[in-house]
Amino acid sequence: MNTTQDRPAVVVGTMRCSGSFNGLMVLGRDTDESREFIEGAITQGFRTFDTAPAYARGRAEEDLGIHLPDDAAVWTKVGVDITTPLPSLDYSRAGLVKSLGGSLKRLGRDHVEVAFVHNPEPVRISDIDFAAFAGHCSETGQADHIGVSVLLPEVTLPQLAGRLPAGSLVMCEADQLDPEDKSTLELLTDYRLVIRSLFSGGSRLRAVPEGARAESIAARIAEIHEIYAPEAVVIGPRDLEQMHDYEPGPVWTSYPTLRPSPEGSHVGT
Repeated sequence: MNTTQDRPAVVVGTMRCSGSFNGLMVLGRDTDESREFIEGAITQGFRTFDTAPAYARGRAEEDLGIHLPDDAAVWTKVGVDITTPLPSLDYSRAGLVKSLGGSLKRLGRDHVEVAFVHNPEPVRISDIDFAAFAGHCSETGQADHIGVSVLLPEVTLPQLAGRLPAGSLVMCEADQLDPEDKSTLELLTDYRLVIRSLFSGGSRLRAVPEGARAESIAARIAEIHEIYAPEAVVIGPRDLEQMHDYEPGPVWTSYPTLRPSPEGSHVGT
């Protein structure tokens, strides 16, 4: 983990900026709103964006590809095939490679900064060849880093340790971490931690009066950094107005890319 970083980077999540996907169709699609969201985030100083093929069934990636400047960084996910009539999970090496290729095409880029294996189920962890996928990314240059995005509480870091190359990124919910769980926190020293859902899906933040939200956000990020020293946190504003509460300041920053990896943690090594 990058313990030398004095402030975590904040990454803009794009799950809601291009409409929502209910597994059958995309709802609430508004191309003007998505453009305003992305351009507003850039104007505000953000330079790293987290997306996935499952976000609005590829529309979020397409919107980023259209509106992001070349110097912005993109993280995406792999392992969910959206080319089938219904999205299907494919964590085989070929499936991960195909998924990344589809994302790059939608993004209009030749590489992403991070390719996360997207929320694998516990029974599938042992079938994922993270090292082989890291090798592909290294050989092709299609991703600077690999990682795993964890959603299900049944998927624990001890399950991943030893399978995921050291130095890889581990993204998880804030509520999935327990500051009293010393053994898990010790395992995190081998990885680069990314925390999302700082406010339990936004419910806690919505309970804060509007005029106090920016202060509450800064305090929450400072608290998380004090306990876990993550590489980055991912925010999920629903619209441009909510994004205005996330102003870079003394507590956190918006680095354009990840800081350099510790020696030996780059993909394929």
